[in-house]
Amino acid sequence: IDRESKIIEDLLTLVRMDKSVATLNIISVNMNDLLEMTLKRLKPLAQKKNIELLFESFRPVVAQIDEVKMTQVISNLVENSIKYNVEDGWVHVSLNADYQYFYIRVEDSGIGIPEESINKIFERFYRVDKARSRETGGTGLGLAIVRNIILMHHGTIKVHSEENIGTTFTMRIPLNYVENQQ
Repeated sequence: IDRESKIIEDLLTLVRMDKSVATLNIISVNMNDLLEMTLKRLKPLAQKKNIELLFESFRPVVAQIDEVKMTQVISNLVENSIKYNVEDGWVHVSLNADYQYFYIRVEDSGIGIPEESINKIFERFYRVDKARSRETGGTGLGLAIVRNIILMHHGTIKVHSEENIGTTFTMRIPLNYVENQQ
């Protein structure tokens, strides 16, 4: 039942974003605080697998974002980094900014993503290893949701991964939200 609930919840999130009426509740948010709070909430999950969760910020960052949706992005990426990691591994989250964008990087020492799967991981229901993701409780929708939220913020997300070495997701999002930006 929990798994079905999670799938339904993720599907509803995607459907809401598909509608042209998908709205963002844009407010000024201290990104350092948001990341610290999100990682603090995920620390018990990391501790269960003896994974070191590190946060590094290069400067204070305040950005105009939808706080709830951006929290979902960070949670999704960090949870994946924990779930698909090795025992005694690490997850490193960093925050930086320039005059126009802020950057969040989520790196891990996990199992990595096969090269042939890299271009498909943001597709709905795509799973690299179906058996493994079922046992970790994945729905195959998390990264599709992440990508949609970042696009709604006029941002980009890139991934670099090597099997048995780890994965790095890098997001670039404008500090100031501009509606209907092309």
